[in-house]
Amino acid sequence: MKKSLLALSFLPLFSFAQMTEANDPAIGTTATLYLCDSNTVRYENVTGTGVTWDYSNLLGVQELTKTLTVAAVDPLTVDSIFVGATKKYSIDNLLTTYYNTSATERVSQGNIFSEPSLGEVFVNWSVDNQKLNNYPFVVNDELYDAVDGGIISANPLVPIDTVADGGSYSTVDGVGTLKLQQNDYTNVIRYYITDTLNTVIYNSIFGEQPINLVREWYEYYHYPTSNLPIFVVVSIKLTSALLNNQSTLVLSKDMPNAYIGLNENNIGTFDLYPNPADQVLNINSEGDFNYSVSNVNGEVLVNNANAKTLDISSFSAGIYFVKLQNAKGVQVKKFVKK
Repeated sequence: MKKSLLALSFLPLFSFAQMTEANDPAIGTTATLYLCDSNTVRYENVTGTGVTWDYSNLLGVQELTKTLTVAAVDPLTVDSIFVGATKKYSIDNLLTTYYNTSATERVSQGNIFSEPSLGEVFVNWSVDNQKLNNYPFVVNDELYDAVDGGIISANPLVPIDTVADGGSYSTVDGVGTLKLQQNDYTNVIRYYITDTLNTVIYNSIFGEQPINLVREWYEYYHYPTSNLPIFVVVSIKLTSALLNNQSTLVLSKDMPNAYIGLNENNIGTFDLYPNPADQVLNINSEGDFNYSVSNVNGEVLVNNANAKTLDISSFSAGIYFVKLQNAKGVQVKKFVKK
C-alpha cells in the first residue's frame, strides 16, 4: 500500500507551510520528474487549508522524464541579457526562469521557453522586473505585479523583436495532502502563478497583429522531500488572429503505475500472480520477453530477467513494479510484497 510521508512531529506545521528565502533551492539542486498525461484535472477550485489533491491514478507518458535544475547564471552566455539575475530555474530545455532572491522577495528578470508556433522565445523584463512572491509567502497570500520589457523569437516564419508588457498574479492557494502514484505527501503547499504577455508583431500580409500569451503554473512543494516542486502543471496559451495554440506539461516525482497507450492488447498476455505475493512472484507472458523490477524510489532491483518465476523472499514489504518488454512493446504493472 501507499506510504504516507509525514512532517516530523516535533517541527511546527507552519515551518513547512510557507515559502521563504531559506527554502529557495540552492544552486546545483536538481530533481527528475516523470512526464504524465497532460489531460489531467488541475483542481483549480481545491484551495485553502486541509485540502486534498488526488493524482494517484495519473498515467505516465511512456517512460519519459524531465529534469528540474537550479544553476548559476553564466555572464559569458545568453544569460547575460537577464541583468540582475543570479539563478536560473530550468525544466530541461523547455522552460528557464531567470531570477534572484533576497530575504523579502523573489524577482524574475525574464525567461526563455519553447512555444509550438514561435519556437524559442526570449522574454526580458528589463524595464520592470516580475515580482514572483514575497518572503515569507503563506497560504492565501497574494501578489499582483506589472511587467515591462521585450520579446524575441528567431522563428523565420514569425520573427519577433519588439517591446512587450503584461502582468502577473501569484499566490499560495492551498496547504494539504498531495496523493501521487506511490505516496501520500502531507503538509504540501501549492504555489500558483499566472502571467500575461502582450505584444504586437508585424506580418507582411496581415499587417500589425496583437499577440496575447498566458502562462499558468501550479507547483506543489513538500519541503521535507525537496526544495524543488514534487509535482508541476504548466500550461502556455498563445492567442492572436494568426496563431492559436495551447500546450500543457505535467510532471510527477512518483513513478507512474501505468503508461498512456501501453496496454495488454499491445504486448499480449501479461499477468503477475499471486498479488500480493510473499516468497515467489510468477510472470506470465507469451513469447520471448525480459523484465526489470524497481521499487517506489525508482531503484532497479532486478534487471534484464526472463525467468517466469522470481524469488522475492528477500524483498522488504511494500510496492514494486515489473516493467516487461517484448517485441510488441512495453508495459508496467505493480505488485505488493507482503
